[in-house]
Amino acid sequence: MLKKILVLVVLTFLFAFTTNAASPLTGDQVERVVKTLEQLDPIMEQMEEEMEESGESDVDPLDPEMLHKEFAMLYGYTPQAKRIIEANGFTYKTWPETAGRVVKAFASIAMEEDGNAGMAELEAAIAQMEADPNMSPEQKKMIKEHMLSSMKVAKAMMKAPAEDVKVVRPYFDKLSSAIE
Repeated sequence: MLKKILVLVVLTFLFAFTTNAASPLTGDQVERVVKTLEQLDPIMEQMEEEMEESGESDVDPLDPEMLHKEFAMLYGYTPQAKRIIEANGFTYKTWPETAGRVVKAFASIAMEEDGNAGMAELEAAIAQMEADPNMSPEQKKMIKEHMLSSMKVAKAMMKAPAEDVKVVRPYFDKLSSAIE
């Protein structure tokens, strides 16, 4: 009997976690993220400067948890940041998750719209490398493969769920302003 209860409890928690993780992103959440990012702008600039000065700005863009980690760090950065985030209806748990999803969807839209420009830049970098007389053919091949592989990984990582992209798309310009 105890085993059945334990299994039932575990299944209930798994179902609750799965349901929570798959909850749809809403326009209200996106608007609150935009508003929060606008209010956090000076704090984010300060945090970025301090991280660069201390050498802690070595963010791994290929880390799938990068956005979540960055937004979690921002939440705890200063009491003022925490107050701003909480005043906009987020908690230490919901802020990194929601802001991460919004920014990932934003990045997906940006890559979709500017994908050709990114590929053109990559192709130009490859052409410049190919023309370098100081590199061996083996070095060129290895670097080219690495560049193409990195681009594929970056695109795959920044590919947000279609539902999130659909909700974020109307806010793309506002997010562009808030993020820049």
